[in-house]
Amino acid sequence: MAETPYEREPGYAMRYRDRRFQSGSGAATDRRERRALRDLLAAASAATPTATATGIWLDAPSGAGRMSDELPQPVVQVDRDPEMVRAAPGDGARACASVLRLPFVDDAFAGALCHRLLQHIPTPVERIDILRELRRVTTGPIVFSFFDARSLQHVRRQLRRRLGKRRSGRSAVSRRQLQRELAAAGLRAVRFVALRRFFSDQTLVLCVPECAPVTAAVST
Repeated sequence: MAETPYEREPGYAMRYRDRRFQSGSGAATDRRERRALRDLLAAASAATPTATATGIWLDAPSGAGRMSDELPQPVVQVDRDPEMVRAAPGDGARACASVLRLPFVDDAFAGALCHRLLQHIPTPVERIDILRELRRVTTGPIVFSFFDARSLQHVRRQLRRRLGKRRSGRSAVSRRQLQRELAAAGLRAVRFVALRRFFSDQTLVLCVPECAPVTAAVST
């Protein structure tokens, strides 16, 4: 699948790292996202008791590495933007690559995080391709975020489009539709955590390979 070129203005990666989530609403979002991720990582241990607790985790796309420190260590960071890769702090393992074509062998990672990507992917085919690639390189749990269509923020976005406002370039899907896409990728949802249910569309999901034994039911 051909990808559109990834182009940002000079200095964007450093500004994103140092400003985007450091104050105001960005700082509040950062706190909510970290809390949701911690909740899902704790649920992963309870939901997949036979999964190994050790191993390397993947953060893709990692951006400037904001959420990497929340994951079980060690972590490999991957981002499509070379400037983002260079902006990540520390000297951990990282690579510049697309999530659609990860440069790793099958089952290379114990778990994976895919944060703040799927809302930019407009079609089910593209989302399924990304989920399949994450499934290919991961033996255990995968946590990712998406925009839930059942939210006030999504309704506002639709109204703006109808009024002729500029499109945001973000896409939302229902949880039912998302679960169909997960099934097509060989995955199943274990738990959903919304940052602010029905108000904010940003939602994190814990999923596991379809064949993995799970002790916890899907939370809605």
